[in-house]
Amino acid sequence: MKAFHVLAALALLSFHALAQSPASWQVRLKKGDRIIFVGDSLTALAIKDPNVPEGKGYVPLVRAALKDSGVEVDAVATGGHKVTDLLKRVDRDVLDRKPTYVVIQIGVNDASAGVTPELFRTQLTELIEKLQQGGTQVIQCTCTCRIEGYDPDNAMDKKLDALAEVARLIAREKQLPLVDLRRAFIEYWKTNNPENKPKGFLTYDGNHWTETGHQYVAEQMLKKFKL
Repeated sequence: MKAFHVLAALALLSFHALAQSPASWQVRLKKGDRIIFVGDSLTALAIKDPNVPEGKGYVPLVRAALKDSGVEVDAVATGGHKVTDLLKRVDRDVLDRKPTYVVIQIGVNDASAGVTPELFRTQLTELIEKLQQGGTQVIQCTCTCRIEGYDPDNAMDKKLDALAEVARLIAREKQLPLVDLRRAFIEYWKTNNPENKPKGFLTYDGNHWTETGHQYVAEQMLKKFKL
């Protein structure tokens, strides 16, 4: 009987831990809400990419899924951008459009450029606070990959893991819903890419998403929204 009570207590603790995880939080949408995805080439190519059929990027997929609910979906993104680039354009290109929610997809270029976790945290916090001060609610994503497959000893994977953990930490501290793309991609590869091949599963070049990748990302994004 004592063992049963211990197990029950542990189960309750696990439930509360999950409930407190930003990855489990959702936002409730209503008619007239506007969602803007901001990011780098991964989001820019969700709008138009010669390697992906038209309309099959994650942004138009999310737009189509929410269309009948009267929710507007758009994107602001440029290839090669890092958090510092988003900071330069956030007022003119994002806040001036009065979004209800902004989803931040960023980090791979920051990792590739050698941005330290400490600097990434400072810059990302500044971006989030600027958006919040402008009256929008923020949903944070973790970064994905530079090549497919996962090796915790690989130098780039270590950098991406570190920046993903910063995004998770900020989400917890600021009570932001989190789309943990990094974790979702790694889980996908465990089943679908056990040999750690560098491309051809969620990406066509190790970094940029295939139609399957965009569909998978759209699914992760849509989990954040309740209607």
